[in-house]
Amino acid sequence: MGKQRKASTSRAKVAKSRRSDAERAAEHYLYEVCGCDPKQMRRAVRTKFQSVDFWAADVAARTTQGFCYYAQVTAGQQKAVQQRRRKLEKISWNTFDHVLLLQLVSMPNPANARKKDFFFRIHRYNPVTGKWVVDDIAWPVPRDRFRKLKIED
Repeated sequence: MGKQRKASTSRAKVAKSRRSDAERAAEHYLYEVCGCDPKQMRRAVRTKFQSVDFWAADVAARTTQGFCYYAQVTAGQQKAVQQRRRKLEKISWNTFDHVLLLQLVSMPNPANARKKDFFFRIHRYNPVTGKWVVDDIAWPVPRDRFRKLKIED
């Protein structure tokens, strides 16, 4: 008989997902950079038993001029980005829709090695040409952007 592996009694540590944090940061990005109206911004529904996206996007928003923004958010690496790109390419988008893939990237803070700095690497999809363009400049995501978007009237 071959070797039998002993069942481990200790639990493996599971990394905390940053997906919900990334979705909240995406709301801030759409409000601050794209100029979307926070009253016309919706996040996808996530419960234990179901997930409902808006045309494969995690956050859907509209500007006051009527332009629609669809943002898919990922905290994964290149493989996760490729999967989400393929998912977004399958949808027939309107030529006036803005389709974004926001990849949350973390790097060690140069001032304090115990802390991390977060950035969005922004991938833009052109529905007319069917090509992706990655922005040269990453958008910094400070810690307060992981909180819910609150706008004072």
